[in-house]
Amino acid sequence: MLNFQVSELDAEKQTRTTQVRHGDSLGDLISRAATALAVDKSVFLRAAIAKEAERVLEAGSRHVLTAEDAAQFAAVLDTPPEPTPRALAAAKAYRGRVVHAD
Repeated sequence: MLNFQVSELDAEKQTRTTQVRHGDSLGDLISRAATALAVDKSVFLRAAIAKEAERVLEAGSRHVLTAEDAAQFAAVLDTPPEPTPRALAAAKAYRGRVVHAD
């Protein structure tokens, strides 16, 4: 059936509505797709919306570095910057306040 899966969210009671305005071309496309899958338009739309929403959230959950970005990132990790005077002062103050159990 053309790799169509009803969204698991369809198991919930359908109590909310969302109105979408669209033109005739999109309406025809939706109708043809739903008919091709032998499902109601509302079932098709819920599945399509759920699939796209999951794709968007998944794509936004990570950042993929280009090869150039990855090389620059690795180079920075391999050569840390020299500590600033402020960082050195903070480390000295820390050592003066914290007693280690060595």
